[in-house]
Amino acid sequence: MKRKMFFLLASFALILIAACSHSEHEQSAILNVKIQVTSPLDVNKETEIACLVTYGNEKVDDADEVKFEIWKQGSEQHEMLPAKNKGNGKYAVTKTFTEAGTYSIVAHVTARNMHNMPKTDVVVGNPSSSMAEHDHHSDDVMIMLMKQLYEANKQAKLVAHVTHDNKPLAGADVHFEIWKGKGKHEFIDATEKGKGEYETTTIFKEKGTYVVKVHVETKDLHEHQVEQVNVQ
Repeated sequence: MKRKMFFLLASFALILIAACSHSEHEQSAILNVKIQVTSPLDVNKETEIACLVTYGNEKVDDADEVKFEIWKQGSEQHEMLPAKNKGNGKYAVTKTFTEAGTYSIVAHVTARNMHNMPKTDVVVGNPSSSMAEHDHHSDDVMIMLMKQLYEANKQAKLVAHVTHDNKPLAGADVHFEIWKGKGKHEFIDATEKGKGEYETTTIFKEKGTYVVKVHVETKDLHEHQVEQVNVQ
């Protein structure tokens, strides 16, 4: 009887350890999105724009949504293209650029209850040197606002994961800018709770769609990312 009880307790302990290990893995893994496109691109030539989506060491083939937002710098016209799942974590669209210039590309990816919006810029054709000059440091920084459920008039926690060169960015100055429609913009400083993880709390006073802009600053970087959250 004692031996049977010992084996039961040992089995339970192993299950508990495995569950904790899995939970820790889920918490530590982040959604990583790498845009794959070569610059410069040719004018009037069909081009593939792709991104590789991973979660920890896993290639994500079941993302909830992947879209590419593309616009020519200086233009207010933004094109949003739904991507096709190519398998092995790759999602892609085809696009023909009809004008030379510098274009911005943002991959909007929702998967594993996270949202990631990396941005890159590409040169098409042979624009003037002034148009082609561009600082690409933003390609190395990724800001991820954790997807959560929010309710009006209840304390809400905002959590952002920030990476630089695919590593958690520690010691950054992070704050959240929040507004609804044409309302007042609220600025809230975030606290670093873990390596590359920053959070704060707020109260959304009304139901509806809010804009949350995450600002990240260090001595050498000044990046931001804009997200929309729905408050029930």
